[in-house]
Amino acid sequence: MTTKQMKGFEDSYVVEGKMALPYTYFAGSVGSKFITTIRDEKKIMGVKCPTCNVVYLPPRQVCDKDFTDIRDNWVDVGTSGMVTNFTVVRYDDKHLPRKAPFVLALIKLDGADTPFMHILEECKLEDVKIGMKVEAVFAKETTNTILDIDHFKPVAERASIHERNAGRKKWVADAEPAIQGKQKGGKPDMSKPVIIAAALTGAATMRNQNPSVPYTPAEFATEAYKCWKAGAAMVHVHAREDNGMPTHDHERIRATYNAIKDKCPELIVNLSSAVGMGKTTEQRISQIIAVKPDMASLNTNTMNFSIVDRKTGKIFIEYVFENTFTMLQEFGKAMEENGVKPEIECYDMGGLDNTLLIAKQGFFSSPMNFNFVWGVAGGQSFRADSFIAMMNALPANANFTTCGVGPEEFPCIMQSCLLGGHMRVGLEDNIKMPNGELAKGSYELVEVAVNIADSLGRAVATTDEAREIMGVRKK
Repeated sequence: MTTKQMKGFEDSYVVEGKMALPYTYFAGSVGSKFITTIRDEKKIMGVKCPTCNVVYLPPRQVCDKDFTDIRDNWVDVGTSGMVTNFTVVRYDDKHLPRKAPFVLALIKLDGADTPFMHILEECKLEDVKIGMKVEAVFAKETTNTILDIDHFKPVAERASIHERNAGRKKWVADAEPAIQGKQKGGKPDMSKPVIIAAALTGAATMRNQNPSVPYTPAEFATEAYKCWKAGAAMVHVHAREDNGMPTHDHERIRATYNAIKDKCPELIVNLSSAVGMGKTTEQRISQIIAVKPDMASLNTNTMNFSIVDRKTGKIFIEYVFENTFTMLQEFGKAMEENGVKPEIECYDMGGLDNTLLIAKQGFFSSPMNFNFVWGVAGGQSFRADSFIAMMNALPANANFTTCGVGPEEFPCIMQSCLLGGHMRVGLEDNIKMPNGELAKGSYELVEVAVNIADSLGRAVATTDEAREIMGVRKK
């Protein structure tokens, strides 16, 4: 309806036209920081709720879930992510950022929990799919808008570790034996593939710490398969009941072992002979004899084993982890007699010396496989010089790997890889990624270990190579 048609305006003089009203839009303190950080630093920032740990992108002032004020809790969410949905715009409009046809995609960046919409280019329309990996391309000249991210483009997918292994020459052991009683040479053998092991649960890590901890046989099988896909040749397993409690029940342990083998037959499965706190000597070794896994852990000395607040020193739980000389001897003999290769767990130099003393009886088959464990409250913290001292104390032809509790995991596995040894990661030892975020599973920590191996120029061992290196028979 015009003014000419409205009652009381019949005699009005009307001039038709448009009036320009220039204005400046203020995005608010949160929106402004988001845009200016993209413009000035080429970084994409979200905000994280300290109560529920949700990372929001685009950023906002208040958490949708618990209404916590989050406006100042900024985190870098990275520049790569995944398409969660998309549409193809097939019409032109002067207000649209591109000429039709073009793709608008919902993109969830790796460090965010919510997606945001942006332009996707540098690919054919028919090639766009949900789940494709993409990365940001920043504008060459600033626009002072969200278009300082000019667009996203597909990330070229790197070949999987198994595809890369299939394309390289298989490792063959050196025919020249080591000098009796000494490690061969003083130079790390970087030509030997690095074995990556994933410790899936331990006896203490629970879902209230990380919801990805497996409890059921099916969950163990799924997580083990993901770890194998990511590059692990071996998984270390403490079986659990449905409520998460560690168990010595033979049938539950066998069900967990078989579920993993059914899902991924080639994977090396290493069962724990520690089982969990309060188990008897018989309960610890009988399940190994009953199931006869590929490998089993063999602990080497009696020690404190506690849960302690690392900042204050307050003790929450403590017990004495009993591993007498007799247990070291009897467990070791039982494993060897039943075709189970021992993985010898050393929490300090004393444990290694205990093993070398008992080994004089001659029942350990060659090669011996040692795992240096760092950061347990009751064992020794990771120190580079202690690591080298333990490595230099090993017998001829022995293999060594390492694992570390919490943030000690990453420096110790890197040193092991650098010195020609092997690496263990997983939710038993550490529940977080290097950036402090919760790992989505042990497989994500395996991916970190693969990246370390790549950066140091070492191939990642296949399961067949790992068996040959460690002397583990196929069953």
